[in-house]
Amino acid sequence: MQAKIQSARIAAAHDGSAELKVRLSYKNGGVSEVTLDQEASSELMRRCKAKKVDDLVGQPWRRVMEALQVSYNRFQ
Repeated sequence: MQAKIQSARIAAAHDGSAELKVRLSYKNGGVSEVTLDQEASSELMRRCKAKKVDDLVGQPWRRVMEALQVSYNRFQ
């Protein structure tokens, strides 16, 4: 089973822009945190059809990975 979003919160980046801190939980009890820039955050919200940050809870890690790829690819 893949990791799922346990929680998400909005935080300020070093440049003052908004970013999203996403906490992932794994079936084995492990947790990790991923920081998404503004572009990836918007993409994650769109892919999860989330209207608010709390709507991300329970979404699969795959959605986070897809959002990060979109953000990365904008520089290609």
